[in-house]
Amino acid sequence: MEILKARTQGFCFGVELTYKKALAETAERGDVYTMGNIVHNPIIVKELEEHGLKNAESVEDIDSGTLFVRAHGLPPQTLEQAEKKGLRVVDATCPMVTRTQKLAKKLQEEGRSIVILGDPNHPEVRGIAGHVPGALVMNEWPEDDSQIRRMRRIAIVSQSTLNEDKFKELVAKIAALNYETRVYNTICPDTQGRQLSARELAREVDVMVVIGGTKSANTRHLAEISEAEGAKAHLVEGAADLKREWFAGEERVGIATGASTPGFLADEVEQKLLEWFPTAETVAV
Repeated sequence: MEILKARTQGFCFGVELTYKKALAETAERGDVYTMGNIVHNPIIVKELEEHGLKNAESVEDIDSGTLFVRAHGLPPQTLEQAEKKGLRVVDATCPMVTRTQKLAKKLQEEGRSIVILGDPNHPEVRGIAGHVPGALVMNEWPEDDSQIRRMRRIAIVSQSTLNEDKFKELVAKIAALNYETRVYNTICPDTQGRQLSARELAREVDVMVVIGGTKSANTRHLAEISEAEGAKAHLVEGAADLKREWFAGEERVGIATGASTPGFLADEVEQKLLEWFPTAETVAV
């Protein structure tokens, strides 16, 4: 058996920044709160909880202390509410997400109709939408496209972790209905690189192991891409989730990680495979 690892492993730079900020804040203070998990990775969430980071459902649940804004960002209305309540706010939004928030707001101020491509229930998308009231959020093509047909001077932005194939598909359909459509591909370059790497790797292997939180959009997309390229894909949160029978009789195994997955988890998966299959070897790609 040969084991091939995707070129990019470990945290993306946005998650790395947020993670380090969270560690620094909890080391100095005992009243640090976040609304929702810092990142979609249960191992990192547990570690930060052990350092004292507390989770709150809403600003109303925080009486005092610090509101730590996670990598996905928050709607401006939530931040205003926190400031009025006298909370200290530490903004650890991923710079790529902040860029999209500012871009969407600028485009709307220019009189453009904003379309956000992404999951309407994802915290990043909700944060972007909060900056552009009235924007249309789209994750799938609607059965009734009359709203899109009525829109004028459309500007499109996207969730940073959106599957690029879906982005291109939806953009093409929108552009076909509207004379003036501006498109801003705000998918994170790291996400694009991981998707390309997973796509290329999946074509070369029999089985793909994608490591990351099951609630992580970018990690799920890597598994979807791998399957689309013909590999058997298994999404795991760590080596403990592996099943030996997945690899019986397979010649090549690929390993890829999501943007919020620490690099040591990929090493642990690799080591587990080497324990199970002593004749296996890791091949550089």
